[in-house]
Amino acid sequence: MKNFLGFIAILVSNSIFACGFYPFGEEIRYSFLNPSNFNYYSYSEFNYSYNTFYPNENGVYPKGSIDENEKLWIKYCHDKVSVEAIRSVLYDFKEQDINEKASNEMLQYLYKTKNIEAINYLKFAKTCEFFNGIYEDPWERREGATMPKRQNLIDKAIAVSNKTKDNEIKLRYTFLAIRLAYYNYDFEKIKLLYDTVFKTQKKKDILNYWSLYFRTFAETDKALANFYEAQVFVKAPDKRFMISQSFNSKIPLEEVLKYATTNEERANVYFLSGIKKSDQALFCLEQIYRYNPKFEGLSFLLLREINKIEDWVFTPYYSLFNPAISKFNDWDQVKSNSIQDILNRVENDRTYAHKVFQFVKNVNLKKINDPILWKIGKSYLSFITRNNQNCLNEIATLEKKITKKDSLYNQIQIIKALALTANQEKGKAVILEEVKPILLKNQKHKKFLFAIGRELEYKQNFTDAAFLYSKLDGAAAEYGDHYEYNIAVWKNKKSKSSYRDFYSDYFDYIDASYTPEQVINMVEEVESKSKNLDSFSKWKKSYVKNQIPRLYDLIGTKYIRQNKLELAALYFAKLDSKKLASYTDCLWEKPNCTGTDKYNVNPFFVLKYTPTFIKQEKLFKLNKRSITEHLILYLKKASNPKEENRDYYYFLVANAYYNMTHKGNSWMMRRYYSSYIDDDPFEDEKEYNESNLAQKYYLLSLKNAKTHQFKALCLRMIGRCEKNKLEYQYPNNYENRIENYDNFLLSKNRYYQDLKSKYKDDYEILMSDCSSFEEYFKARR
Repeated sequence: MKNFLGFIAILVSNSIFACGFYPFGEEIRYSFLNPSNFNYYSYSEFNYSYNTFYPNENGVYPKGSIDENEKLWIKYCHDKVSVEAIRSVLYDFKEQDINEKASNEMLQYLYKTKNIEAINYLKFAKTCEFFNGIYEDPWERREGATMPKRQNLIDKAIAVSNKTKDNEIKLRYTFLAIRLAYYNYDFEKIKLLYDTVFKTQKKKDILNYWSLYFRTFAETDKALANFYEAQVFVKAPDKRFMISQSFNSKIPLEEVLKYATTNEERANVYFLSGIKKSDQALFCLEQIYRYNPKFEGLSFLLLREINKIEDWVFTPYYSLFNPAISKFNDWDQVKSNSIQDILNRVENDRTYAHKVFQFVKNVNLKKINDPILWKIGKSYLSFITRNNQNCLNEIATLEKKITKKDSLYNQIQIIKALALTANQEKGKAVILEEVKPILLKNQKHKKFLFAIGRELEYKQNFTDAAFLYSKLDGAAAEYGDHYEYNIAVWKNKKSKSSYRDFYSDYFDYIDASYTPEQVINMVEEVESKSKNLDSFSKWKKSYVKNQIPRLYDLIGTKYIRQNKLELAALYFAKLDSKKLASYTDCLWEKPNCTGTDKYNVNPFFVLKYTPTFIKQEKLFKLNKRSITEHLILYLKKASNPKEENRDYYYFLVANAYYNMTHKGNSWMMRRYYSSYIDDDPFEDEKEYNESNLAQKYYLLSLKNAKTHQFKALCLRMIGRCEKNKLEYQYPNNYENRIENYDNFLLSKNRYYQDLKSKYKDDYEILMSDCSSFEEYFKARR
C-alpha cells in the first residue's frame, strides 16, 4: 500500500504543476565551481544538488576504471587475466556457461590451474543471483518474505565456506550467505556471520565492507549502526547512496564516535555527517582535517561546501530567488520571501563563507591530497566574500600552474571573469578586454552570461547588461552535465512574490525595468557606425541588431507610460520605414476601424463592452503612431480656449486614455500582455489600473460641457474611472474579503453619488443601460 500511496502523491504533485511553469531546484541554482572538473566521480551522487535523492544511473566508477571487486579477482588470478574477461563471467555468464569448453580467459585460467574451488564458487554464485532480491507482495503483507530455497542456499554457503581451504573463496561464500540472509530477513544470521568471520580481519577489503553494509541493517544500536554506515560509506563506493539513506543525523556524534578506535574511523564519521548536512558543515571539515588530512573525502566535502555556499549567496544575489535548496529543515525559518529579506540572508552567508575561507587559508597544503582544489577554493571564496583583488591574485598564480588544455583552466577563467567584472568602480564598469574571450568561450553557459550581466547592472552599466541578457535567447540549451539545467531566470527587485514574478527573456525584463533612455542607449550603440567591429562586439550585438524595430516600439511605449506623447510619437514614427519590420511582424496594428472585434475599434470613439455612441467622421488606420498623434492633436484642440468643442475633444482624449488601461480596448499602447503579475513593477501601474488620466480629462470635459445631459454622461464616465480605482485599491481577494462588494464600491464612489444627487432623473437610465449613452452624447449641443 505504501507504493500505491506514493504513486498517488506523485500524481497529485504533477497535477499541481501541470497548469504552469515556475522555476525551482537546479533551474534556479547558480554554480560556477563545476564538480566534474575534479576527480571525485565516485562521490558524484553526493555533489551538492537539488537532485541528491537520485542515485547515479551511470554507476560510481568512471568509465574505463576498475572497481574493487574486479581488482580482487585480477589479483586472485595473479594478473594473468584481463578485466574484460572477469566482467564477462561476473555479469554476462549463466551457470551453464561456466565449463571447460568456455573460451573465456578467466575460466581457461581457473581450469588450467585446476582451481576447482573458485570454479564451484562462481557456479554457486550464479544460482544465488535470482534470490538476491525482495519479491514484494503488492499489499505488503510480507507473506513469502522468506523462502525455503533461499534458506537452503544460505545453509549450503555456510557449509561449503567451512570446508573451503582457499581463504578468499571462503570469505566470498560467507558474503553470499550474509547477502542471502538479508533478503531472507534473517538479521541474527547476518550478525553471527559477520562478527565471527569478517569483524576480526585486520586488513579489510571490499568483501568485508559489502558484508558490513548488510550488518548495519541488522544492528539495533543506532549509534553503532551509524558508525558502521560511516565506514561502509567511505570504503564501498557502490553502496554509498543506499547506506547514506540509513544514516541517522539525529544521533549525537559523540555517541557514534565512542565506537571509533582509529583517527581514520573518526574522520569517516565526520565525513558522512558532513555529507548529510544541508546547513553549515565547517565543523566537520575541521575535524576531518584534524584526524585524517590526506583523506580524499576532506577535499570532496570542501568542494561540496563551496557549492552550498554558492547556492546560498549567488542564487539570491543574481536571481533574487531563495536558494535552490533550503539549509533549514523548518520552512518557517525561510518563509519570509521579500527581496530585502532574501538579500539580508545573503550577507549572513557571505560571513560564513569568510569563515570557510579562513579555514582553507590556514590549511597546510602539504598535508592534503588535492592542493589545486584547495587553491581554487581559496580564490573562489575570496570572490564570494567580495575580496575580488585577492581572488585575482590567487588566480594569477594558478594560471602559471594549470595548462590551458586542462578543464580546470577554463574553470578558473570563469571565476576570473566574475571577479574582474565585480572589481570595477560603480558607474564605470565595462566588459573588460580580459573578460571578452572568456565570455565567447562560455557563451552557451547561460547562468554565467547572466551573472556577468547582473554584475554590470549592479555597477550601473545597463547597456552591456541588456546585451548579455539578450544572448540568453540564442544560447544552446545544454552546457555539459553540470549545467543540465542551463537556463537563467530572475526577478526584479521591485517584484512581489506571486506565481509569475520572474523573467526569462531580456525583452520582458527591460520592458518592466529599464527607462526609455536606457533602451535608447542600446539602440544607439547598435546603430553606431563602427567600421571594424571585433568578433566580440559582433557577437554581443548580433541578437539585438535584429530587434531594433521592436526596441523603437518599446521606447515609444515607455514614453506613453510617462505620458510624454511627442517623444512617443517620434519613436513610433521610426517604424514607418520599409527597411524595418512591419507592425504585423512584431508590433500591434489595427485595421481601419470597421471591425466588430472589441480590440479592432478606435479608442477615441468606442469603449469596450459599450455600444457605439460617438459617430466617427473620418476613418484612419490605427497603430501606436496614429493614435499617439491623434491624441496630441485632440489635446491641442481641447486646450485651445477659442475651440468651441473643447468638451468634445476632452471627451475623446479621456476615452483614449481609458482604453489604454487594462479595462480598455487599446491596453497594448502601454503593455505587451493584457495582464502581468500582481503589482507589476511598471512605472505607470497605478494609471494602468486606476484610469486617473481618463478621469482627469472626463472632468475637464464636464467642466466645459453645456447641457445637463452631457454633464450627466461625463459624471457617469468619471464614476466608471473611480470604480476602477476603487477595485484596484480594495481588491476583493482572499486577503481582503468584502461582503456585498458591489454595494461597497458604489457607496465609496463619490462621482456616482454626485450623479445620483444632481441628476436624479438620469441616474437610473445611465447606470442601468449603456445604450442610452448615444442619446446623452447627441444632447451635447
